[in-house]
Amino acid sequence: MTKITFALLSILAVCRAGQAQSLLDRMHLPQSPSDAYRGLALGAGTTIVDGEPYFLIHAAPQFTLGPWGFGFDGNIRISPEGQLRKEDWTGAYSYLRWINYVSFQQPHDDFYFRVGGLEHATIGNGTIVSDYWNNSSYDNRRIGFAGRLDLGLFGAEGLTSDLFQRNLVAVRPFVRPFQIVPILGDIWFLSHIEVGVTGAFDFDTNATRIIPNHEPYVTHYYNADSTVDSIVIHRDSATIPSPLVTLGADLSMMLWQSAKTEGHLYADYVRFEKFNDGIIIGARTSFNLLDSVFLDLKAERSLFKNQFLPNYYNSFYERDRFDNQAAMDEYITKVTLLADSAGGNGNGFRAGAFINYYDNIVLQGTYLHLDNLPGNDLLDLEMALPHLPYGMFLRVHYARKNINGPSDLFALDDRSLMYGELSYRPWNWLILTAVERWTFAVDDVGHLHTQSIFEPRADVVITF
Repeated sequence: MTKITFALLSILAVCRAGQAQSLLDRMHLPQSPSDAYRGLALGAGTTIVDGEPYFLIHAAPQFTLGPWGFGFDGNIRISPEGQLRKEDWTGAYSYLRWINYVSFQQPHDDFYFRVGGLEHATIGNGTIVSDYWNNSSYDNRRIGFAGRLDLGLFGAEGLTSDLFQRNLVAVRPFVRPFQIVPILGDIWFLSHIEVGVTGAFDFDTNATRIIPNHEPYVTHYYNADSTVDSIVIHRDSATIPSPLVTLGADLSMMLWQSAKTEGHLYADYVRFEKFNDGIIIGARTSFNLLDSVFLDLKAERSLFKNQFLPNYYNSFYERDRFDNQAAMDEYITKVTLLADSAGGNGNGFRAGAFINYYDNIVLQGTYLHLDNLPGNDLLDLEMALPHLPYGMFLRVHYARKNINGPSDLFALDDRSLMYGELSYRPWNWLILTAVERWTFAVDDVGHLHTQSIFEPRADVVITF
């Protein structure tokens, strides 16, 4: 049975759907030296977590078998007292987290899937699931799944944030209806019209809890310096049936396409069950300039009423779903923000860009603004510099929520997430890496808190 399954997957991989390759296929970040090798990396270094040092032993084999890719990332951290870091060994799931990825083909291929950590996961036009990460918290990272199948006439894409417990699940089947009729399918414009439907379901018990951040629902306890010490939750104000359900329908079309440029229009209808609905319209265009400069621009406008949030499952969702250390002016659960997003009809916009300049500078980012929710803007930015002097590689991902004006764009606090990596491969057998994370974690009593991790290490690579 296993051989038959592998054979079918391989056949699907080589059977192209006959669609013209899109310029959007060029939207990917380069791999760092710590991801690009094929072999076994064995190394050592230091991990400093919130100021606490640990000795690090690192093992990370990565290899390919035809279209398959396998990557594992194992870390053993030992305190100065000789104790293993307990957050790395919290049960059987801790061992599964050594699986960095198992993949088949590439995201732009007609058949693709990945098991492991998910980064920048987007479904359809991103009006429901956009730039979602299941590993934004290092200590609470999950083994998820994302996949895509495109057979030309129809296909599907989807993801689940966790393969081993019910959490966020999203799926989008789509069809290019005019390809059913041969005469109409031969018309270029009609053959590129795509219709899809999306269902997103969050089974996490915190996804449906509405908890106003004030008495009598919660009590705040303060330290002597008036900073929040802890929050005690007494009860929820409402019970929404689980799972949290978001449904959508979308229509997209390619207006023009050439070797150098292409343009798209799309429109999405999105409904949050038990809340409200909205419409998002958008446009994007791509340019391949001088064969060495690639530019993609995207703009969309949201039109909605109360109790609606576009791009709901984003890079901050795993933190925002339930934050029981939120300040009094913040929301403990994201669905509470959804329930409170009132004040008349609301609109918003989102702008995005991807730039690849001669493979020396690769930059992508989005900015979301909601007219009826001031002070809740969201920035998601990532940059890679693959060809720095002396062969060094730099990658930085930065996200910030609840932005209130230009002066509030950049800071590291409880409204920020950041991942930075500087790698250098002086010889084929040696990789020097320094990683900086500004993330969050959940402590032993279930309280969420901001976490900083700095990890320099040296790995010897054995190629096979």
